[in-house]
Amino acid sequence: MSSPSMAKLKVAGTWAGVLEVEPENWTVLMLREEIAKRSNMGTESINLIFAGKVLKDCTSEEKNSLSQLGIKNNSKILACRVSVEEGKTLKNELLADDERNRRLARIK
Repeated sequence: MSSPSMAKLKVAGTWAGVLEVEPENWTVLMLREEIAKRSNMGTESINLIFAGKVLKDCTSEEKNSLSQLGIKNNSKILACRVSVEEGKTLKNELLADDERNRRLARIK
């Protein structure tokens, strides 16, 4: 049985370095938790940006891996620090966006 392929992600921003991850198995939340642990910050205070988009944690019914988001070997991730309140507000806005998009999809 072959092991899942490992990928090196270049992270810059609040924590800078290279992380080795398995893009097929890792989620945005796992990546955020790893960067939070290495930078000694809470997960709510970190935004991850890839290809100009803020990466959001998947909800329980959708389990999107990093590879599904197009993250692969040598991808660059920007880790930005936000205040905890801003982080919560942003998360709520993203969740509201998701809900609105789901309702629109149902209508169509």
